[in-house]
Amino acid sequence: MWAKSDREKDEGSWHPLIAHLLDVAASAEVILEREPPKTLELYARDLKLEPQQAKAWICALAGLHDIGKASPAFQQKWPEGKERVWATGLTWSSDPTPPPDDVSHSVISEAVLPELLEGKGWTPRAAQNVAAAVGEHHGFRASQKNLDDVVSKERGKGVWDEVRRELFEAVLEVLEVGEAPQVCIYGGAAFERLAGLTSFADWIGSSLDFHPLGNDLAEYYRNAKARAAQKLDSVGWFERESLMPEPQSLEAVFAYLGKPNQPFKARPLQTVLEGLLEGVDKPALFLVEAPMGEGKTEAALYAHLRLQAANGHRGMYIALPTQATGNLMFERAKAFLGRYGASRKLDLQLLHGASELVDAYQNIVVRPNAPSEGEEGVGAQVWFSHRKRGLLSEYAVGTVDQALLSILPTKHHFVRLWGLGNRVVVLDEVHAYDTYTSGLIESLVRWLKALDSSVVLMSATLPKAKRESLLRAFGAEEWEEEPYPRITRVIKGNPRATTETFAARPQPTLTLKRARLDLEDIKEKALEQARSGGCVACIVNTVQRAQDLYRALVSNPDGVEVHLFHARYPLEERLQREQTVLAKFGKEGVRPHKAILVATQVVEQSLDLDFDVMFTDLAPVDLVLQRAGRLHRHARSPEERRGHTKPVLWVAGLEEGGVPDFDSTERIYERYILLRSWLALHSRTQIDLPCDIDRLVQEVYSEPPPQGLSVEWKTALEQAQARMDKRDSQAQDEAFYAAFGDPCETDWLEAPDPRKLPDDEPNPDDDPSPPKTRKGRPSATVVLLHKVEGRLCLDPDGQQPVSLAAKLELAEAKRLFARSVKLSRHELTRNDFEALKAHRESQGLAAKVWSETPLLAHAHPVVLEGGCAVLGELELELHSELGVVYRR
Repeated sequence: MWAKSDREKDEGSWHPLIAHLLDVAASAEVILEREPPKTLELYARDLKLEPQQAKAWICALAGLHDIGKASPAFQQKWPEGKERVWATGLTWSSDPTPPPDDVSHSVISEAVLPELLEGKGWTPRAAQNVAAAVGEHHGFRASQKNLDDVVSKERGKGVWDEVRRELFEAVLEVLEVGEAPQVCIYGGAAFERLAGLTSFADWIGSSLDFHPLGNDLAEYYRNAKARAAQKLDSVGWFERESLMPEPQSLEAVFAYLGKPNQPFKARPLQTVLEGLLEGVDKPALFLVEAPMGEGKTEAALYAHLRLQAANGHRGMYIALPTQATGNLMFERAKAFLGRYGASRKLDLQLLHGASELVDAYQNIVVRPNAPSEGEEGVGAQVWFSHRKRGLLSEYAVGTVDQALLSILPTKHHFVRLWGLGNRVVVLDEVHAYDTYTSGLIESLVRWLKALDSSVVLMSATLPKAKRESLLRAFGAEEWEEEPYPRITRVIKGNPRATTETFAARPQPTLTLKRARLDLEDIKEKALEQARSGGCVACIVNTVQRAQDLYRALVSNPDGVEVHLFHARYPLEERLQREQTVLAKFGKEGVRPHKAILVATQVVEQSLDLDFDVMFTDLAPVDLVLQRAGRLHRHARSPEERRGHTKPVLWVAGLEEGGVPDFDSTERIYERYILLRSWLALHSRTQIDLPCDIDRLVQEVYSEPPPQGLSVEWKTALEQAQARMDKRDSQAQDEAFYAAFGDPCETDWLEAPDPRKLPDDEPNPDDDPSPPKTRKGRPSATVVLLHKVEGRLCLDPDGQQPVSLAAKLELAEAKRLFARSVKLSRHELTRNDFEALKAHRESQGLAAKVWSETPLLAHAHPVVLEGGCAVLGELELELHSELGVVYRR
């Protein structure tokens, strides 16, 4: 029986099926031996066996994932292998379905394993469950139709049954599995743990060199373990150990953040969390609600150290709302882990679509067979940079989308989920998501609890209903309503949550002033504030408003420098502008004498910026407060403030009388929330921080409208709320059905409907609607190319010609990806990207440009002539200062 062949090299070498089964079983065992002991305890709990016997069974099951290769359907696929099998007398009278329509060996594995397992004493339902878990190692569950297609001519019968039983018994004998476990069902977290480990072990086992089988299977297995260990070493998957086995104080852990005459001192939030961590020896959830600048990030990192030591967690994943916030957190996580790099090798990945362009990440990437050029002990092994493997890394920072893909029916979602299991998962800015994504996050929290992970949720502004939903997702049923700021702890198995409050640092009271939405009014007021010196922020709700306001400001006669920052720049330019903004307005930046930053929501989250005066378009009140957190964020002298000794927040849109019309802002934010935010802020002249943060958020999101409103206002609110409730209800339903299953339910264990499940790496021409981690308007990734004298180039001067080959080298792919930008304009995305496809055809480009280049497979080329391109009803211009500009 052959399992693998060297057909590409045409050398006729091959690998016996029994050898491959043992390779994968051995890989699974080495993986488990490098995992913290807690991981094996979880498998033992799943099977209700002692750890060593449980390990034997789990590894055997992982090895048996390919027993379906002992079938006519598979053995027909390599002519030389088929001839050798036939020469032994092992034949078939009825030809199986030939490739490419042949029945997958993974489906045959799922079909034949239950009977073999039942013969060893497994209960029928549990046997079916584990067969499904190991059978989905190619990415998706088999449907009932797939299983019905496994007829005798595909699987073989008679002597084929004997061959499979011989292989089955051989694996069990080598692994010394002992008696079968007596579990009635194998579902929930147990199912996902087995599926994830099986695929991981199969990837490792399949990468081992062919090795002579010999006559002693036990000896072969011992050699396979040694080769699997070498392979795991080579990809950077080392033993998972606690970074801080013995508790240390916060001051000791973060001493590296101190300055010569200013040692690190724990803030009240961090001290309270330290107390709540005492005695916690089970997975736990910590919900941290506190204003900006209270040290939530350091608190989360410290919580990881304590929870890892107490629970045997394998590592940490930090999930953020955007790529920009992920980039900044990556720097902080790298500095934190650098403290432990001298004693052991740590792997730290940056997981989002643009990580190839982030220097801080690329500088520590360890290429195959090349030493790291980064800090000793902190590297980023390239093997984990593949999107499906990223969450297997011990430490990673990325977007929340990477974590949410683990609970959506995407290819190999269970590998991602396995990577998040028995781990500390930090979700920052949990208030920043819409109803749909928030529903997915609740499902993710339920799965993390089931997988014995600990969770740290962080937010500055969280509505009451969202807070309670997150607590319930981790099993809390009752809690005290303590005042804001607060930390709430839920320990797995204990329905009663514990909440403690603390004193936030005193912050200056914000003076609140009203401005009109008219850009001319904002321009005049902003220049007036900057004219005599100081750093002013103007945050508007759309890129169009940002571009128009920048145009109005940039040629001012007062010598005020003006900067523009939004998301509609090519990727490399956006990253450069982000660094410029941080260099000028960040904590350690060299502040200009007088400057204005015009920006959109990209500065709203996690960017450590500090302004003297701020103008903001009216937005939901929690986002207004987020923006205001960049006002007088750091202590500075009056001289540095250029006379702006008190923080002033101007809100554009509060000056309008009657029921306001928010125009384009309503395409971004719910009208009802905007109206409630207007009512909450309109009559105020100041905001007291931090005490008004929670008060305002609950007023807008949780409390009924104020009394005494006019009929016009009541009608407007009722209509807006009805529309919002309808959309929210639909979004909640979509989020509920989007996730593949609930860990506490069993219906999802049944074979799925016979339909093509979506892949998480679609080509837009083939699959325009993969599972979504977020709602909102669809977007298209476009690569902006210049046509210069008939050639396509990256630059308007024609110095950087590009290739349109389907498969590109990584360096060339990165060059192109750096010029990409995400566009959500409806003229570009409607009718399945009709305008972009028509443009591609008009330029004579192939239907699937770069289709075999993962970084660009879903990108659309847009050819600029004279800096512009006409796409249906829309003209698109790439402006050197404004970014992408639209004109009808």
